[in-house]
Amino acid sequence: MNRSLKTISLSAILSVCIFANAWAQEGIRFNSQGAFKKVLAESEKTGKLVFMDCYTSWCAPCKWMEKNVFVNDTVANFYNVRFVNYKMDMEKGEGPELAKRYGVKVYPTYLFLNGKGKVVHKSTSRMEVAEFMEEAHKALDPKRSFFALEKKFENGDRSNEVMLEYAIAVSKFNRQKSDSVSRLLIAQMTDADLLKETGWKTIQQFAWSETDRLGAYFLQHRADYAKLYGEAAVRKVQDRLTSSTLYGLIRKKDSLAFFTRLAPWQQSGERELQKRALQMEADYYLGSGNIDGFVRVTDKGLADLLKNDDMGLSFIARRSQYEAGKNRRVLEQAYKMAKRAVEINPEEYSNQSTFAKVCQEMGYKEEALKAAERSYQLALKETSKIQGLAQKLIDDIKAM
Repeated sequence: MNRSLKTISLSAILSVCIFANAWAQEGIRFNSQGAFKKVLAESEKTGKLVFMDCYTSWCAPCKWMEKNVFVNDTVANFYNVRFVNYKMDMEKGEGPELAKRYGVKVYPTYLFLNGKGKVVHKSTSRMEVAEFMEEAHKALDPKRSFFALEKKFENGDRSNEVMLEYAIAVSKFNRQKSDSVSRLLIAQMTDADLLKETGWKTIQQFAWSETDRLGAYFLQHRADYAKLYGEAAVRKVQDRLTSSTLYGLIRKKDSLAFFTRLAPWQQSGERELQKRALQMEADYYLGSGNIDGFVRVTDKGLADLLKNDDMGLSFIARRSQYEAGKNRRVLEQAYKMAKRAVEINPEEYSNQSTFAKVCQEMGYKEEALKAAERSYQLALKETSKIQGLAQKLIDDIKAM
């Protein structure tokens, strides 16, 4: 091959690679300009369902999904092939009318529609890639879509599988209905059912206490579940149950039982469990009025476990500011933690807002106002309700 042909060949290969790479990074290809009726017409013509991302300009979870999930190659490849993808700001253009038509009240909401505009499946909230992919598979499965499950339930199907899937699906829209369905499910399941896959999924979703039926059965058969479903999944359920028990012991002010149950977390080699233990211990001291203990454990967190964890520090600062009353020592600790959280991540609304409130309680008007004004600027990316709270904080501080 002569030199010129080699050059052309190399250029062609590079062009294909660049094009392929750009396509892979494109993410879900949304029609965000066309009229809704034209999108439905395309659905009718192709036989594909419409995937409709219902969002608003201020919705932080919507932005997170766009940045972290819609651009994922696996997600994009599947959605681009299987759906007609449509994105609608529900506060502009046809958005308000469509929000009313489909009862969209929370954001993001995901609607899967047929060519007639009928909802086949729906879901909501921020979710990771695997969960978002699962919603797509449910939409395409006539046995597992939201409205298929709802129809089965309303027609009297009380099988464990139907009630479990329906309880999970409806929990995103109607917590009361989900609780009602899950109670029916748990009441009819036998112990043998609980060791099956449906039983395990029920425990994962609805076990919240070590003393309720699901939690108690899980703990009695922990080894069986670990063998069947893996230690990581089992640990997740166990940690949730332990947290519930620890909060109960905090409310009872049962020191001996609390620290006995907390010890495995404190002694764990896992840093995240150690952080949770420290936060629990700080909560315990706050609740029991042991200010010396609270100062000691939060200083320990500032020096090591939480020194670079802005969300952890901000969380404890908010809790302690709320519980402090006028206790100056507690407020001083809250101030140190909130200030450090802002130093780590000044672009987080909750960090600035928490620091502003703590400074307000401390009487540090200048610092409080500066943080409150910054929190308002960050709130412009959030909901109108949060913006209102941020403005009220500024007004309250100015009135000091």
